[in-house]
Amino acid sequence: MVSRSEALRSKTAVITGCNRGIGKAILERFAGEGADVFAAVRKEDSRFMKFIQKLSRQYQVDIRPLFFDLRDIHAIREAVLTIRNSKKPIDILVNNAGIGYNALFQMSSTGMLKEVFDVNFHGTFILTQYLSRMMVRQRSGNIINIASTAGIDG
Repeated sequence: MVSRSEALRSKTAVITGCNRGIGKAILERFAGEGADVFAAVRKEDSRFMKFIQKLSRQYQVDIRPLFFDLRDIHAIREAVLTIRNSKKPIDILVNNAGIGYNALFQMSSTGMLKEVFDVNFHGTFILTQYLSRMMVRQRSGNIINIASTAGIDG
């Protein structure tokens, strides 16, 4: 059995939603276990940049930020091109980013519903399609999809 500290060493992951909450904790854990990471967030933020620089130094791993919104198919394509151009094999994709609105059905607009589907389904689907093609070519890879029970409440 592989110990935790060796499980992710020398692996490369793409993690979405890294700027806070569960995604930030996943990023920190992966870095702590030796994985290089493409850390995907919607917008550049100086606090996030300082955080990933600190993690990179602390754990001596390569953390590269990717800035794109899962609602923007063209931005997803550009991010995947950046990943592909890095020539790093992608061992793990963690689909963590997601949004939700806690509103009554009668009060939910079609715009809100469209945004939820664009982020939580369409954008995630497209990103997974692109990266899974890379994984198939390299004959290895793992995809982790994270969902929330918050969808039951809305």
